Amino acid sequence: MEYYRRVAASAALNIHLFETVLEIIKKDKAFEVNTSLNKYAASNIIIATGFYDIPYLLNVEGEQLPKVAHYYKDPHFYAFQKVLVVGASNSAVDAALETYRKGAQVTMVVRGEEIGKRVKYWVRPDIINRIEEGSIKAYFNSTVAAIREKEVDIKTPTGIVTIANDWVIALTGYQPDLPFLKKLGIELSNDEILKPTYSEETYETNIPGIYLAGVICGGMNTHRLFIENSREHAVKVVENIVGKK
Repeated sequence: MEYYRRVAASAALNIHLFETVLEIIKKDKAFEVNTSLNKYAASNIIIATGFYDIPYLLNVEGEQLPKVAHYYKDPHFYAFQKVLVVGASNSAVDAALETYRKGAQVTMVVRGEEIGKRVKYWVRPDIINRIEEGSIKAYFNSTVAAIREKEVDIKTPTGIVTIANDWVIALTGYQPDLPFLKKLGIELSNDEILKPTYSEETYETNIPGIYLAGVICGGMNTHRLFIENSREHAVKVVENIVGKK
């Protein structure tokens, strides 16, 4: 994030933050982009929304309480509090370690039998050691059964365990906003992947002038593309736009 912030600053990119795109309307050879704050005109649109738009929900009683978060930001906020982290991938492990080191009493609920294999290789030993020494309590092969104001019920292999709790950080994964693409008229594949339609050479979708870039190109297969192997998308998109001119 620090690297990309510096790129944006050095290139003086025209960035509008905290502004949601509500609709994109095709008008002759251009587009009208209506957002939560403004209206814009554009000759081309590049959609690079990644896959963090929609969190996978726990679908349990109490998930709607204000104490439950599906995105993690500041570890200091949770200092001296009883925190439950749900998940065992990179974001969940980071949240558990960082909040623990800022003074939180951390418990993890992991659906599988161990910390995820995809966790960063320099971080995975850290979380495993913290669990083994008892600094962070972890329930494996377990799920959250119910959430209340000051307690959480955990379904474990040996039965329901109830623990005291102030905050729940549920980092169980996310999915791209494919309904938004469909609303624009971008065609999706007729299978569980829901891969958007676009040219592998130009990354232009079935709607002329609208392009895709990054993880969103993979549809629900969010592990196929990442920073290292999707950098070429931008080059191909820009080359195609410039070539048209």
